[in-house]
Amino acid sequence: MDMLKGKKVFITGAASGIGRSTAIAMGKMGCRLFLTDIDENGLKKTDDVISNAGGEICLARAFNVADYQAMTAFAREVHTGYGALDILINVAGVALFSQVEDMKHSDWEKVINVNLWGVVHGIECFVPEMIRAGRGGHIVSVSSTAGIIGLPWHTVYAGTKHALVGISEVLRYDLKKHNIGVSVICPGAVNTGLVQSVEIHAHSGSTDKFRRLFSKYALSPEKVADIIINAIRTRKFLVITSFDIKFLYFLKRHFFPLYHLIMLAITRFMDKALKRDV
Repeated sequence: MDMLKGKKVFITGAASGIGRSTAIAMGKMGCRLFLTDIDENGLKKTDDVISNAGGEICLARAFNVADYQAMTAFAREVHTGYGALDILINVAGVALFSQVEDMKHSDWEKVINVNLWGVVHGIECFVPEMIRAGRGGHIVSVSSTAGIIGLPWHTVYAGTKHALVGISEVLRYDLKKHNIGVSVICPGAVNTGLVQSVEIHAHSGSTDKFRRLFSKYALSPEKVADIIINAIRTRKFLVITSFDIKFLYFLKRHFFPLYHLIMLAITRFMDKALKRDV
């Protein structure tokens, strides 16, 4: 029997991309699913796909993970009706490419509220109950390449994604005594709806070219879903999805001068590729 069959799994960002693909894959494995996304129509489509394939969705509720009251209300409903989760998968996120001088305070707030507070809300509302249940479990947070290297034009996005790596590392050790595993996933380019919806503070013609280039080298969300599921099975902590990012991260830790030169070159490329409106 599959070790994941019957496990109670909460997935955020389940209306599209990595979240949807992970939910569909885990539904086929016999997991009992709890899903959320701010996109109600997209969440309904995910629900339909899984249900029509014979999967079990216990609860699917549209809300913003940045809304603490909404998260606590959902958690209360889950715990009252179904007990503690077995697996928490934090996927929901938003992205912003911008030079710092082109950012407004609302840009900082939006990204931090979803990418960081959204994950904190999930951990705060569900992990203590997992501990009290005493059955172990697993927590997955989807960070990014920007969570381990200093990608240009990613000031606030990288800040939130680096924070997820730090939070996950601490939880890895804090929760070991409770037999709760922790994985942090750091994908490179992934061909999700975020590629088209991501806000880029640059010349529109340049951003269109950049989106096409990004999509060309991007992994499919189904591939990343498989990587997430494998990380849960093997209880692997840090998961980097592509060789080029693994190599760059290796250079950062062991050959920093070379990493520094490469990052300067990447920054020059980004500045040239994403010409700012004047």
